[in-house]
Amino acid sequence: MNKPPGTFGPFIRLLRPHRYWMVLGIALSFLAGAAGIGLLGLAGWFISASALAGLTPLTAHLFNLFHPSVGIRIFAITRTAARYAERIVNHDITFRILESLRIWFYLRLEPLAPARLAAYRSGDILSRIIADIDALDNLYIRVLTPCMVALAVTMLVPGVFWSYHQGVAITLFAGMVLVGFALPLAADRAGTRSGESLARHSARLRIHTVEGLQGLAELLVFNAADQHQSKIARDHNALLRAQGTMSRISGAASAGMTLLSGATVGVVLYLGASGVEKAQLDGAILAMMVFAALAAFDVLWSLPAAFQYLSRTREASRRLTEIVSQSPPVTFPTESVPPKHYGLTFENITFRYDREEPDVIKDFNLRVGPGERVALMGATGAGKSTLFHLLVRFWDPVAGRIRIGGQDIRILSEADLRRAMAVVSQQSHLFNGTLRSNLQLACPEAGDHQLWSALQAARLDRFVSALPEQLDTWIGEAGQRLSGGEARRLAVAQAVLRDAPIWLLDEPTEGLDSTNERALMVTLLALTRKRTMLLITHRPVALEQLDRIAILEQGRIVEEGHHQDLLKANGRYPQLGMFGG
Repeated sequence: MNKPPGTFGPFIRLLRPHRYWMVLGIALSFLAGAAGIGLLGLAGWFISASALAGLTPLTAHLFNLFHPSVGIRIFAITRTAARYAERIVNHDITFRILESLRIWFYLRLEPLAPARLAAYRSGDILSRIIADIDALDNLYIRVLTPCMVALAVTMLVPGVFWSYHQGVAITLFAGMVLVGFALPLAADRAGTRSGESLARHSARLRIHTVEGLQGLAELLVFNAADQHQSKIARDHNALLRAQGTMSRISGAASAGMTLLSGATVGVVLYLGASGVEKAQLDGAILAMMVFAALAAFDVLWSLPAAFQYLSRTREASRRLTEIVSQSPPVTFPTESVPPKHYGLTFENITFRYDREEPDVIKDFNLRVGPGERVALMGATGAGKSTLFHLLVRFWDPVAGRIRIGGQDIRILSEADLRRAMAVVSQQSHLFNGTLRSNLQLACPEAGDHQLWSALQAARLDRFVSALPEQLDTWIGEAGQRLSGGEARRLAVAQAVLRDAPIWLLDEPTEGLDSTNERALMVTLLALTRKRTMLLITHRPVALEQLDRIAILEQGRIVEEGHHQDLLKANGRYPQLGMFGG
């Protein structure tokens, strides 16, 4: 697959809301630079003019010390104040731009989950959110602002010199173009491959570090920690090599800038001295021009380094664009009419995850009436969880339609669809927070009484009441401080708090012992009375209390009926291996 080119277009557009503050920041940067040039130029003129005036008593007496000294003070105060204000404004803009970039990226990331993001590692996405967006921040603070100030200074200072000596003005202009534009472009070209490599290896290092931390227990159990550590070491060494190359380019650019700026000032001094010798130029003016030229080159000093790392910024933009340019797998209307009832209908559903892959679901049909509870059973890979993914619209079917209350779910807004369902998936994610904060994700306004009732329904209340901090107990990232069964029951408690008309339960008793499994199933059946429920299970617990059981094979229903009827039919249902003895 060809990589999309790096483009700054979408990110430049994100700068528009901050344009007035950006103009202010650029103006303050220019004012600070111009005041610095004026300060050094005027100081050079003042010292030289004072020395020349002191050669005779008459000229010393007539020389005006007051006005130049006032001018020097004004330039010094202006430079200090402008630099201080510029730092405040530009730092504020920088953080605002970072905020805009991350919000923009997240808002475009959200519709892609989970279908489009399944191809990316979590560490890779984390690297794009942090490192790549930080690299894009260089566009304003390290590229746009210095370039605008450099352009203005390159036009202003030689323009002022033109009125004194045209040859000096042309020389300074040529030198500033070489240092401010030709040298940075050369640094950009020289650093292209290393900058891209720097971004890639930095991302790989983060990916493998995050994966190593997430899977540390497994790496230790399988004695593979050293192998993974060597992978991190290779990434680290590759990153160091790229950084070394960039440092050498940076050193060469700095040396080139020193050489070119020094040579330019030398030529300016030579041409100006010739002008003084021919009485075409005043000696004090020559001193002013030399010092002003030196200060003008200081304004350009950051450009080569900024352009050198521009390739890294382009690579960052490519990595971000690679994700956000993808079209979402589903789109929702902004408004809809909620369903009149919550019966489910699957009509001739066909689905595959990829064009090149075989169908996971093929001509699937199922009707679940309002308040009816149906179990989906079958071997792993039969398509049971895929049906849940289609029902919550993580994907849309290739063919057929799914209805809730007679309405095609594709005409329901995301809010209406989500409100209709409580889901307990096989891998319910728990956030790095307290038990309370995780429960309140399902019902933010729930008080302690409701939270404890939900925990009691999920058979988790005794466990939580025995904890020193009870509901305020920190459960760690992904619920690491909970066992698998406790994490599953917490997910069930969230569904209880959700209290939706449709319940989708994917192996809700997985990880529980037989006593708690049966107790939880009895509780779930009581909670879902008069609610529509789809249950995925491999276990024969309380199935006789369900309205129907559907057996799936290769994405189709091959058997359907009540528990007792299926047992009497002696078909595939008893052969699932769960009813022996």
